Amino acid sequence: MCTSFVLHKEKTFIGMNFDISKRPIKLALIGESQLIIFQQDAGQFFPAFGLNRNGTFMNLLMVDSNEDGKYRRGKNCVHIMKLFDDVFADRIESSSLKTLLSEKEIVNVPNHSVHSMIAGKNRQSYIVEPGRKNIELGSLDRDFMVLTNFPLSETLDQEYGEVNGFGSERYKKAYETILINKDTFNMENCFSLLKETVQKEGEFPTQFSMIFIPEEQVVYFTLNTDFDKIFKFSFIDKQIETSSGFSYSKSCELTKKGILLSELEIW
Repeated sequence: MCTSFVLHKEKTFIGMNFDISKRPIKLALIGESQLIIFQQDAGQFFPAFGLNRNGTFMNLLMVDSNEDGKYRRGKNCVHIMKLFDDVFADRIESSSLKTLLSEKEIVNVPNHSVHSMIAGKNRQSYIVEPGRKNIELGSLDRDFMVLTNFPLSETLDQEYGEVNGFGSERYKKAYETILINKDTFNMENCFSLLKETVQKEGEFPTQFSMIFIPEEQVVYFTLNTDFDKIFKFSFIDKQIETSSGFSYSKSCELTKKGILLSELEIW
């Protein structure tokens, strides 16, 4: 059901475990600058989360529904998939997101309930919870945020170890790992955090784990909780390549057509 985090230090570290029932998943490069991860449902591919060359990340994590967050139309309402599209197409800059969230009501699309982490460089990071309160990192007394599958805005007055709800154990593990290591946080800590919060059993196994370093325009990722084999994608050359743990080197250019995780599994 997914775990995500952002930590702002000299570099920005953005990470996520994508937990979903077994199905086709693909990576695609939309335009010159949008890396979107799609999941297949009922024979069609739909965006699950993404990141862009300018350093912005946004996901769509399942959360309990609430009446105020349900889909509705209105001149003051923006549904979350419209926000998703606008963020990655740079129709909304990170610096103006705070204003938009204060002026517009973000609602879900029909028959779905999600909340989102929107993370970027320069401490421009937010949690958007349709029908609930949105959270700006600047309003918190820390330089990181974690998001799983319970309404985070309803726990702001609680210590992290006291939160409850779906995904709260993953939240606590991730939060504690960052808290302990944040002064010297590095790639090794990122992968340790992701390892500690994967799901190997149940309906929603972890199929894809990623770390995004916006300042370097680079994404590192693993498949099916195999952290011994690490792939790399760079926005600079638009190439997916083997990074470490492989018996031989391989690479390919990422395009709009995309590449399935099942194709990468045989590298």
